Amino acid sequence: MSPCPPGCCCPHPGFLVLCESLGLRSLPHSVPLSTSALSVARNQLCNVDHLLQPLSGLQELSLSHNLLARFPRGLPPSLESLLLQENRITYITSGALRQLGNLTRLDLEDNRIRAIQPGALQGLGKLQVLTLKGNQLTSLPLNLPPSLTHLDLSANCISALDLPSLSTLVNLQVLKINSNCLRSVPENTFDGLPRLRSVDLTNNLWVCECDILYLYRWLLSGRLKMATDLVCTEPVHLAHRLLLNLSVVAICPRVLMPNERTHRLQTSTAEPTAPGFKSSLDKRRDFESLSDGLLQQISKAQNIHKDVSKSHVLLENYSLETLSYEDCLSLNKTQTVSPSYLGTTSLPAEEQRCRGNVTGRYPQINATSAEETQSLLSTNRDAPLPTPNPRLFTHQDLVVISLLAVLCVLVALLMLAVLLVLKKVLRRQQRVAPLDGVAGG
Repeated sequence: MSPCPPGCCCPHPGFLVLCESLGLRSLPHSVPLSTSALSVARNQLCNVDHLLQPLSGLQELSLSHNLLARFPRGLPPSLESLLLQENRITYITSGALRQLGNLTRLDLEDNRIRAIQPGALQGLGKLQVLTLKGNQLTSLPLNLPPSLTHLDLSANCISALDLPSLSTLVNLQVLKINSNCLRSVPENTFDGLPRLRSVDLTNNLWVCECDILYLYRWLLSGRLKMATDLVCTEPVHLAHRLLLNLSVVAICPRVLMPNERTHRLQTSTAEPTAPGFKSSLDKRRDFESLSDGLLQQISKAQNIHKDVSKSHVLLENYSLETLSYEDCLSLNKTQTVSPSYLGTTSLPAEEQRCRGNVTGRYPQINATSAEETQSLLSTNRDAPLPTPNPRLFTHQDLVVISLLAVLCVLVALLMLAVLLVLKKVLRRQQRVAPLDGVAGG
């Protein structure tokens, strides 16, 4: 059996090695070459270039919470999961990931990344989960791999969505781009993403003018389950108001200008038309359509927290995250841990400890689902309670009631007419009977 490096924890030697929070300035010696999962998180590593190449069977590697200033070089091509959150990486070069074609998950959360060279991620043909949350990106990375299913770009400085970068992500299911600097969304941005089922666009700098009408109508379509409490920052008279609480006229007044000109040509008489009459009718129609859309959104939002938890299953199903260093030490003292235990152990203590090491500005990945759920709950509290649409129901009732009322009136008139006829017939018979008696006498 392969030895465990001094100070490390090896619940299954040769398979999982945990060397966390040991103050290491270099990689531990005597790591078994057969190791498939290695964590050296929460140490003081500055450079691990080419030091892990001998571990040819390594599939999962955590270098999070260290002092790495650049993306590690010479990593084993067998890697499938690479965790690099909470380091000091500032850029990603085009050749940094060239040999990592087997990666399915890459986590670069809370670094200082300002630029990703075009094509740096293009060779990752199996990458499904990419986390770039909490960096300094100003635009979407170019040439993202089409295999992506989860993309987290939240808490950056992105001011515009690049259509060519998004249009290739045909397998994308979850997109998080909240807490950025977006002001609007270009036309047809999400139309080419057939598998998209969750989008987070909250906490951006939305300008509620004509350019945002595509996003406005797309939100009202209710095709996705997502939070809809997008707040306007501009123009000044609409600041701090919810986008979906506005009418089309309030967002883009010029949409009515052609209709107003036609109306004035048709009614050019001596008596002036009452100002604002046309727009008030359109506002009423917009308010009714908006109410229908909001009711649909609210009724669908009640089940969002179920899908939010499902969207993170892929992010949390890794053995390095299911067993902490402290848990490993305690388990070694009490019992032998089998490999099947590694894939099923929950980790509440590790999550709490990770949150304690966060800088405070951005939460951890596992906290994202809580943020989404809280946002959705706040949306449901602020919105009116979902009620069935009363207009169709009332209209049908009115038709039935009207028909019954008319029928009752007709029956009553008919009975009255029959009574009058019978009364006349009886009186006539009473008059005829005495005359017949006198004639017989």
